[in-house]
Amino acid sequence: MILHALNSYYERMLNTPDSGMPAFGTSIENISFALVLGEDGSLRGVEPLYELDGKKQRPRKIPVPAAVTRTSGVKANFIWDKASYLFGADGDGSTDANRQRFNAFKELLLDVGKKIEDTGFRAVRQFVETWDCERSQEVISRYQPWDDVCNANLVFRLDGVPGYVHDRPPVQRAWLEYGQRGTDAPLVQCLITGERDAPLARVHTPIKGVRGGQTSGGYIVSFNASAFVSYNQDKASVAELSAFAYTTALNALLTGDSRQKIVIGDTTYAFWAACSNPVEGLFADLFDPPTETAETDATQDDQQTTTAIRGLLKAIRDGRKATDFLPDLDEDVQFYILGLAPNAARLSIRFWEANSLGALLERVGKHYEQLNIVRQFDNEPEFPPLWRLLCQTATLGKSENVSPVLAGAIARAVLTGALYPQNLLPVVLDRIRAEHNVTYFRAALLKAYLMRNKHKEVPVSLDPNRSDRPYLLGRLFAVLEKAQEEAIPNANATIKDRYLAAAAATPGLVFHMLLKNSTNHIAKLKKDPERKGRAFHYETMIQDIIAGFSDYPTTMKAEEQGLFMIGYYHQRKDLYTKKTQEG
Repeated sequence: MILHALNSYYERMLNTPDSGMPAFGTSIENISFALVLGEDGSLRGVEPLYELDGKKQRPRKIPVPAAVTRTSGVKANFIWDKASYLFGADGDGSTDANRQRFNAFKELLLDVGKKIEDTGFRAVRQFVETWDCERSQEVISRYQPWDDVCNANLVFRLDGVPGYVHDRPPVQRAWLEYGQRGTDAPLVQCLITGERDAPLARVHTPIKGVRGGQTSGGYIVSFNASAFVSYNQDKASVAELSAFAYTTALNALLTGDSRQKIVIGDTTYAFWAACSNPVEGLFADLFDPPTETAETDATQDDQQTTTAIRGLLKAIRDGRKATDFLPDLDEDVQFYILGLAPNAARLSIRFWEANSLGALLERVGKHYEQLNIVRQFDNEPEFPPLWRLLCQTATLGKSENVSPVLAGAIARAVLTGALYPQNLLPVVLDRIRAEHNVTYFRAALLKAYLMRNKHKEVPVSLDPNRSDRPYLLGRLFAVLEKAQEEAIPNANATIKDRYLAAAAATPGLVFHMLLKNSTNHIAKLKKDPERKGRAFHYETMIQDIIAGFSDYPTTMKAEEQGLFMIGYYHQRKDLYTKKTQEG
């Protein structure tokens, strides 16, 4: 199913103009320089091919004859490669190993191009036949710094002629014919396309772009020994063309600048639709929504994209159909999400979901609906990014301390509509105990967990009519804290710093002492004529809240502690909002 979906995506993109999807027999590679040759094979220059990425330069991505898989030994690419293959030298000089690489490059070039009659190819052939590996650094340094070139990938260009030699039709035809020469691969029925008597792909192209994976890539299908064969039937009967298609499609989805991938914890997620759909380019932003910025801080296109994403999020969060905001959207189109994690030379498939786009958007909307809670500060995001939520569960709030298991489970809950992981509640409560702080993001996580996992109705903002004892106790703690802050400004430690966790877990042991101290705080406020009204206000609030319950429980369960923290957060936000409005 996964390979079939990727193969279909490749075929769709191949037929899409300007998609950049390479044809069979080619691959997209990072190319840093082009060797400019005269028709006689003489070197006329070394042309840099870097592109600007912000303020940094990066190699240009160019379709070239398909790269070989180098697991061991010397294997050359056709008519392009690293400096050690093209020059027989690199940063270590012209070593024996590098001369072997150069000879392999030369041998392949001459073998493939036996019958090529083309001016550009003749120039390349003349270049390799006359090149002196020992003088590589000396010659190249006339045009570009050797240290920049010696580890880079290079292609060839004919002086005064646009385009690259590997793109010339005679060269392309020869390369495709070479790939079809007497292969010894067995003929199989391809499990992806159903094609019969197709050459079996023994080694599939490695997949790159998975965070934490090897730079050379990893495999989701890999077998190269008889131990992986049973009953004379290969376990992965994938034809060469199909193997090229699915690996090329997945590598395109995982490129560094792809808008169709996200990283959550240690898992990289790629997603695509069965047919062209505007949400393909927006889906990643649903998990990391852009914030509203001033027009001077963003281009018009950025502003339009931000507006589109936020409008879509508001629509699905409020329970409306995505088509209410994007009328041309096809919610019935099949949408795919693939989660990959590194595992030595192979890749683990952590997540796979194939469903209608409408169903997936509904699940994402449900997630944001359950997260929705009044913001502590106006500059906090209305739609909390998943990575910021995860950081609230980690020590010191650092992303590297996020549990990959927890991150994966939360992402799975968002995408499948399943329950949030059971350890989410204790983890958030542990961070609140450690830092004595109920942040906007933690309150949102507590609210979402209680609504989805415990089926509790939790309001977005303060509900003065709510009668749940844990909620009322949280509100009471917030009022007691506020009274202390006004009575003793700039105190080294407030009751929040000392007793927040204890008040939530064992209110029966803490609140009697807190109420006794609050009497002193309110009495102090009453002595100040300017704050006397505030004292009576807090005294009335405390009495009204206490009237809502009859006793203080000795202990409270984790879910009751979660509701306590939400009541505390709501009341605290309400107290400070009123103060701002009154000022």
